Formats: sequence, structure tokens, C-alpha cells
Amino acid sequence: MLLIDGVSKSFYDPGRGEVRAIDQVDLACAGGVVALVGANGAGKSTLLRLIATLLVPDSGRVLVDGIDTTVDPEGVRRRLGYLSTTTRLYQRLTGREVLRYVGGLYGLDDVALARGLDQQVEAFGLHAFLDQRLDGLSTGQLQRINLARTLLADPPILVLDEPTTGLDVLAARQVVEAVRSSRREGRLILLSTHVLPEVERCADRLLLIRDGRIAWSGAPSELGTGEAFATSIHGMLQ
Repeated sequence: MLLIDGVSKSFYDPGRGEVRAIDQVDLACAGGVVALVGANGAGKSTLLRLIATLLVPDSGRVLVDGIDTTVDPEGVRRRLGYLSTTTRLYQRLTGREVLRYVGGLYGLDDVALARGLDQQVEAFGLHAFLDQRLDGLSTGQLQRINLARTLLADPPILVLDEPTTGLDVLAARQVVEAVRSSRREGRLILLSTHVLPEVERCADRLLLIRDGRIAWSGAPSELGTGEAFATSIHGMLQ
């Protein structure tokens, strides 16, 4: 369960002064895929970083399973898997070493780590390159390792910020399949994306973000399909 109650966040910009990136946002969701769509600079990444405890709200509160992100950030992080376009892995390590390291950060014991590692290797087809150093892997292979890292500790909530940006068609499809599989397993997935077909295929709920506020919330099907869907979204975000 995620509860966002009256959250605002501002930043100082030398050219513009104080910029309100998030403005009095309220949100409650318990499961399924919640897609965030908006123009660059609308506040999507800021909102996800507030949920992931990477930022602290200026006002309001964010509760993850009843835990306040500012009171017990470590408790929140144990319940989250976070992935963004800026998430980087240790290039001199192998995929196996990265996953073992992350498992240790989550406090997984040897049995839980071995089980989680086996599950993610199978889920993302990592067998062929798991023991290669990351600096020799392709972008798609790195993203598969990153997804495995995100899901390794079996978190109930996933926060995915533009996870398909820069990926080829095959790698992007694997990300979408991971999202759909996580939904079937009962997770709550917060997905920021510019790729509208991904929203149509995956999302149970759509949030349109404009100028730091939720401009519209509802089921994607309410906005039509295909070209009508895209036209509706573009019209409401202008």
C-alpha cells in the first residue's frame, strides 16, 4: 500500500529561482501497475524519488506499507525495488557478484540469496553472461542484470523510472514482460514512461502529471485505444 498525502517538493534553479517540482500531490494505491505519463520536467521522476526515499518532501508525507519515508527510510527501502535510467552497476564486477552484493545489502541469508539468484537468472535468461564482467556487456544485457537486481529480494513494490529508455526492441520487451509478471504476482508497480503502447499493454491505472500535479487519474481504457489514446493524452498534457 502506498499513500501520498499532500506532498510538495521545490528546488532552487539559478535562472528561475524556486521551482515547485511537486505541488500538493495526493495518491493512494495498493496493487497493479500505475503508469505516470507527462512531459519532461513535469515532476514524474521527482515523485518517484520521493517514494524511493532519495528525496525528502518539503511538506506532506509518503507512507509505504504504513511506514513514513522520512521516519524510517531503511524500512521503506527494504520494501522497494528501484530502477531508473541513471541506475548504474559496478562495471568491474560480474553479474553474479553484483547480485550477491545487492543481496547482502538487503540482508538476505545464504538460502534466500541462492533462491533469489536462481529465480532471476531463469527469469531474465542470464546464464550465458552471468559470470562476465559488466564492462563487456551490451546495454540490453546490463538492463537484464539491473532488473534482476531490482527483483532479487522479492520486494512488494517496484519503482521503475523510464526503464526502457535507450533499449533495443528485444530488451524493452523483456522489461515490459517483467512488469506484467510482477503484476500477476501481486506487486504494486509504479512505472514512469513516455512509451504509450507500454501504458496500454501494462497499466491498470494512469496518472497524467503536469506542472507537478496530477492532471488526470483513471483507467487507460477510459481514453480510448491506439491513436485516440495518444491524442487524448497529448491534449490533456498541453
